[in-house]
Amino acid sequence: MWKMADNQTPQAPEAKKEEKPKPTTLESAVNESSHAIKASTNTLLGTGAIAGATALFGLDGLVTAASFPIGGLIEKKLMKEPKPFTSADFAKEAIAGALFTPALWYGLETIKQVPKAFGLDGVVANVLGASVPISPLLVGGLALGALTPALTALYYPLQYVIQNKTFKGIGKDFKENYWKGFKRTLPLTTLTSAAIGATYALPYLAPYLFPALAIANVAYRVLLSKENLNYLKLLNPLTYVPNFLNPFYLASGAASATGKIYRGVTSAAYGIGSALGSAIKNFFKAAATPALAAATAPAR
Repeated sequence: MWKMADNQTPQAPEAKKEEKPKPTTLESAVNESSHAIKASTNTLLGTGAIAGATALFGLDGLVTAASFPIGGLIEKKLMKEPKPFTSADFAKEAIAGALFTPALWYGLETIKQVPKAFGLDGVVANVLGASVPISPLLVGGLALGALTPALTALYYPLQYVIQNKTFKGIGKDFKENYWKGFKRTLPLTTLTSAAIGATYALPYLAPYLFPALAIANVAYRVLLSKENLNYLKLLNPLTYVPNFLNPFYLASGAASATGKIYRGVTSAAYGIGSALGSAIKNFFKAAATPALAAATAPAR
């Protein structure tokens, strides 16, 4: 009996789990106000980037710059575990799209000048008994064989630097993603290159190229994603709708940005008022204590 008692080691009392102090009303209000300010700043940055691309390159700049945040939004929703598309994501994608715009615009303009530069504009070739202009084929071929690989080679380093704010690891990221992205986008870029060649041969088709390229730019951004995406979700129309416009998302009880800002402002006002009230109360209490002590002290 005694041996058994000696072998039993006394159990230490369980340590109480330390509960994290809950933020005060004022702290919560300050945090929400800070988030609102950051969201507004990111929105202004993104909007400014798209506006700048539009001012410099017209509708082509608008379509290209805006296609990045739209494609980024769709990318988030196609993930197996969807993530919210934040204001920071919007700003980064818009800036990337704005910086990508000059390369695309000048690249297209350059390949359109190649037939004229080499005196091939208006030259035709006999293909199966039919006279076929060489210049549209050349422009379409250059778009597919030269411009597309160059733009894809630009996309990944550009996105990496903007998303990570560093050049470290950029080479590894490029090797891991370039060929996969290039192969995924090849069917799309083949169609767009053919469309570019067709509009070169038939200029009256150019107005119809604009909406086609707008959709193609968004698809291009999605297909270049590094994430493992569920492309079946593309069949769901709500994939293309931001959460704040989605009635099912709103009905689920998700608060709007306006509501958050309102609560932040009112909570901040309440918190500041409570803090001032507490400070005034403590001041008068401290001032009254010596007077009360003097009044109750026995007379000598």
